[in-house]
Amino acid sequence: MTTNMIAETVGFRPEGTAAKVWEALTANPAAPITTIAEAAGVSRPTATKALTAFAEAGHAVRAPGGRNDQGRALPDTWAPVTPDAQDQADAPATPDTTTEAQVTPDVSTEAPADPDMATQDTPAIPADTSTTTPAMSLQDAMRILEQESDRRAIAEAELARAQAEEEARRQQAAQTLAKARTIEDTRRALTDLLSAVTTTYAALLTDDEAALATGLEAIYTGTADVRKAARLTQAKATGTTTVWGSSRGDRNAPRPLRPDVLTHLIKHPDLAFTANEIAKVLNRSSGAVANALDTLASNGEAELASERPNRFRMARPQD
Repeated sequence: MTTNMIAETVGFRPEGTAAKVWEALTANPAAPITTIAEAAGVSRPTATKALTAFAEAGHAVRAPGGRNDQGRALPDTWAPVTPDAQDQADAPATPDTTTEAQVTPDVSTEAPADPDMATQDTPAIPADTSTTTPAMSLQDAMRILEQESDRRAIAEAELARAQAEEEARRQQAAQTLAKARTIEDTRRALTDLLSAVTTTYAALLTDDEAALATGLEAIYTGTADVRKAARLTQAKATGTTTVWGSSRGDRNAPRPLRPDVLTHLIKHPDLAFTANEIAKVLNRSSGAVANALDTLASNGEAELASERPNRFRMARPQD
């Protein structure tokens, strides 16, 4: 390294994050990258990038960590390039002339006849790199694994965020669809009820008993549908989300049973039914229908047609 490069290192003043790494490097010479990153308050990948740039520019040097007494790899260390260290590294080694003067072999000044003989007398000794190469490879592997761990954590966070956004979008779409369906069901229920009321009122004016019975049954059914729609249209707040629908599902709303039973008997004046048969038609319990039939019979609105099993029909007018 030349004197100009040393002067550049002395006056080296990086900016931004690199300045923090440089200050930590100069304050902690010959320190591993973990220490430098903690002192600079940056991540290991950021410190590694800055130190690599310093080394390429000739402002820092990296020394292999080697291994300890137990054979474990030690981390590499980094140090800034200073004039003292460079002068010591550039100073030529002073040969020990006293020893050479005392031990002077009797060597002929003539060149050897065979050049290969001279080469064989001074074999080249390969440098022992067994302790440095594995340490550097292990450090590189550890650095790659750490970077991969950081990348995986970021990728998992991004996937979790995308999944949460997709679930929120689907939930919003489901609520919008449920609201539209509820509004449509409410409109249909009101329209059907209005039609049933109009038809039944016309049958009442014309004294059409069959049409009147059919219309009353339609009104009971339409009223239940309207009550169901009204219950569904009540938006229930759950936290910050508005949920459309009923917590009781699609069950019919409770309604008086005797009018339904009487309407069924009026609709079929020539037939007699058991409580179980009417319960299947009205989708109600057979016990409740049996109680309703007994009450209608007590009131004179229905009569017992036969026993075992009990069959009821609409009460016939007395002559």
